[in-house]
Amino acid sequence: MCPVPGRRGRTVVHDAACRQAAGGRELSTLQALDALMRDGARACAECDATAVLVPALELGEGRG
Repeated sequence: MCPVPGRRGRTVVHDAACRQAAGGRELSTLQALDALMRDGARACAECDATAVLVPALELGEGRG
């Protein structure tokens, strides 16, 4: 996970092997899902984060 350059407080969640990751801290899957639920957060479209995490969020909608 790393902040978006030039956008304070914006979060982008990456796969651990993503080349776009800027050396942020490594999260567990549940922590990554929690991070994506924050306002303005998004999953990186350049790695597996979007393909894996976004469907998991959609499965959990309405269950809370």
